[in-house]
Formats: sequence, C-alpha cells, structure tokens
Amino acid sequence: MPNRIQQTISGEVSLSGVGLHTGVKCDLTIKPAAENTGIIFQRLDLDQSPTIPAKINYVNSTKRGTTLEYDGVIVHTVEHVLAAFYGLKIDNAIIEISAPELPIMDGSALPFIDAINTVGITAQKNTIDYYKITEPIHYRDPNRNIELSVLPSDRTKVTFFMDYGLPKFNLQYTSIENIEDQFIKEIAPARTFGLLSELVELKQNGLILGGSLDNAIVIVDKKINVEEEQRLRKLFTIEKGFSFKDNEILNTDGLRFKNEPVRHKVLDLMGDLMLLGKPLKGHIIAERSGHQANIKIVKLIKEKIKYDSR
Repeated sequence: MPNRIQQTISGEVSLSGVGLHTGVKCDLTIKPAAENTGIIFQRLDLDQSPTIPAKINYVNSTKRGTTLEYDGVIVHTVEHVLAAFYGLKIDNAIIEISAPELPIMDGSALPFIDAINTVGITAQKNTIDYYKITEPIHYRDPNRNIELSVLPSDRTKVTFFMDYGLPKFNLQYTSIENIEDQFIKEIAPARTFGLLSELVELKQNGLILGGSLDNAIVIVDKKINVEEEQRLRKLFTIEKGFSFKDNEILNTDGLRFKNEPVRHKVLDLMGDLMLLGKPLKGHIIAERSGHQANIKIVKLIKEKIKYDSR
C-alpha cells in the first residue's frame, strides 16, 4: 500500500468561539502529538480532563453534526476541525477544549487551517499507510434517496450531488479530481448552511443556540409575508437591510462559491472520513449524503480494512 510521512502541528494554537448547537463558549487549543497518537480530543472542563480518540467506533450521534462519546464523555461537532486536519495532512494532534462542543467559528474549516498555518506543520519519522480501495463499497438509504459509494482510484477523488428542489439551489454538483491537493482552496472555505424553514423550527425548539448569519448560510426556501418577516427578525436578531426574498440567502456577504452548499457537504464528508484513522485512496461518489450516511460508509470501509488485514 502507498504511504506518506506522518505529520503534526509545529506548535500550539488557540481559538475561541461558540458551539453551533449548544451556544456555549469554547476555548480550543491544538497541540503537537507524538507519532502514532492519532487525533485526540481532551475535555479540560471535566474532572481529570478525560480524552476521546477521534475514531469511528466512538461516534454516538450524527444528528446535525458528528458527536463522539467515550466512557460517558461527549464531544459535539467534530467534523470541521477534522476536515482541517485532512486538508493539512495532520495525523497526530491533541485538541484541548473547555466545553462539550467545538466552536463553529465562521462555519467552515478555514479558521482552523489559518490558525495552524501560523505555527506550521512538522514532518515526523514514521509513515502512515493509505487504504487503497480495491473493490466498490456501497451504502444506500432508499427511504431518504441517499447513495454513497467508494470506487477504486489511484487518487482521492470526490463527486457529490445534492438537490433541495429550489429554483436557485436545486441540483448542486461538484467534482474534485484530487481532493488531497485541492481541499484547502476549493473546499475548506465553504460554510455550513440551512433552509430557513428548518432553522426556524430548530430555533423555536431551543436548538442551534449558537447559530447566526456569521457562521452559517441561510437559504430562504419559502415566501415570507410582512408579519412573518417581523417575527423572523426578532427570532434571528436580524436588523433591517436583510432581504427575505424567496430563493435567496439572508447573508449580505453572498456566497463564497456559486455551489458553496454542496462544497460544504464535501467538507463534512472528509471530516467524517478522518475517523477512519488512515488516509484513503478511492473515488467517493455521494448523492444527498449527510453525516449519518458518511459514518455508515466509514464503518463499511473499516470492516473491509479488517477483512483485508486478516
């Protein structure tokens, strides 16, 4: 199997922000780690500062993000920082956090990448093996019209389709020929997103407490009358000047890419794939995939690795 040299961060970096779902402030520090350590989360806010390895067998929830749990300790929304590690090829690191959920920052992986780049990356002595897909692996959820496949390829390629049935945000598509080389420029800046109708329900039910137009793209997926507009402005703390036009976005800074939503789906996918514990060579083809399907395919790949290593 092909391999490459393991890497870690060259020094400590710290960031602060609120968790998307909990709304709780989190101070985060990324530290170097020895070879073969992997990625470790550490909850400094709990007695004895327990740790949770970033491994697929510790995923306990995929609702609105990927959550890890180990020995009763939980860490929410790990996918964006793991995606940043994917883009930078960081294999070993300790992530200290002061709260149960990682900070959402601007909703992309870019703030983590920019912070790490201030101290740089150190090559280590040992290598890490790629897992090369030798035969197709498939996952399908017919009830939700979701399909996810990994096919043999000599590089890591991603093709992703999604369709929300909206005139401006209907079929969104991206194909990244070599995501190891293109991730930082083409995928990392893409922000998380949601439909206004979904977000209203979540907000009213006391969820996405840290969500705002500073860390998410909000797509207006229905017509808004004057009365409802006033209610929405109060609910989301939106000042005048924002447009509630159907099939537009509320964010005044616009999109970073014309197909930013589907690119963020790829970001989430690569973050979830980091839970495999080793880099992958294969062509990933996804249709409407989210965290639940991502984790399903990672588990199937993990089982195949175990079978191949017998």
